Amino acid sequence: MLLLISLSSGVAAITELPQPYVPAGQNYSITALQDLTPVTLTGGTSVGANPNLNFEFQGGIGVRYLSPAGKLTDFGIGLYDGSTAKGFQATSTGLNISFDQLVSSNGLSATLGDFDVTSLSSGFNTGKVSPTISIYGAGGSLLGDFSASDILAGNAMSLISGHDPAYKVDTWLLSLDALVGSNAQISGFTLAADVDNGAGCQMDGTSDPYFLISVNNACPVPEPGSAFLVFTAALGALIITRRRNLFPAA
Repeated sequence: MLLLISLSSGVAAITELPQPYVPAGQNYSITALQDLTPVTLTGGTSVGANPNLNFEFQGGIGVRYLSPAGKLTDFGIGLYDGSTAKGFQATSTGLNISFDQLVSSNGLSATLGDFDVTSLSSGFNTGKVSPTISIYGAGGSLLGDFSASDILAGNAMSLISGHDPAYKVDTWLLSLDALVGSNAQISGFTLAADVDNGAGCQMDGTSDPYFLISVNNACPVPEPGSAFLVFTAALGALIITRRRNLFPAA
């Protein structure tokens, strides 16, 4: 069941998405998480959380989490107070993307939005959240946890638009192959928020979140034997074509 909340500003209404959420026509599902430990992304749970759409801008996918006081709170991917004592600890909301089958890391990326920055030469905005990502391989094996510093060092994020005409926020491309190489097989990844902006400025409290916009170029890895079948079919077609050329019909 979808819960719609109207906004007076004319922006599309916030849509509470099902958990997990499967975008139409896509080969992956999105599960919202809360109580994540930044960087290592341990301790997270999907209980009480679900994805939302259009919270801060139309087309942005974020997280609705359940506070320790039992209050449902619309948010994005960011740091929030994970305890009843404000400021005691900062935990992260996150989104886990799980593919229907293994996909190639070659060209695999995620479009993210709303970091309030148009250059990463000095790190992420010190007053805003920065991203962290965990990437998983076959059988859910961990290929790596990548902090904001790792993302910057790997040149894994590139600016798409400083103010996208459709989304009205800054948009960025996060390239997974820049982090794990172009020959990895990916079963999924988790986006969350880092306590470090990549320039050594620690954030202990809540943050202004970012959002997922899309997952791009999720090309399935051929299942064992399928490549041989494709080769065999192509070879058979080639043989038939050559026979027709050598022995044309009367």
